[in-house]
Amino acid sequence: MSINTQTAFKATISPEYGKLEPLIEWCKRNCQGEWRFSDYIMDLYDGYTFLFETERDYVNFLLWKK
Repeated sequence: MSINTQTAFKATISPEYGKLEPLIEWCKRNCQGEWRFSDYIMDLYDGYTFLFETERDYVNFLLWKK
């Protein structure tokens, strides 16, 4: 299943060096819907964009990151 990037919930973050893997692991353990992140580009050095299919996963991710 693929995420529609037009309707996906998006969160852009700039993790410190070496801190991306814990974010990915959290998503693997906690997201119920589809998700992905922009691993091929760092969005012009502003950070990584995480895309979530469901609003619930998006909100939980933002709360966890806070």
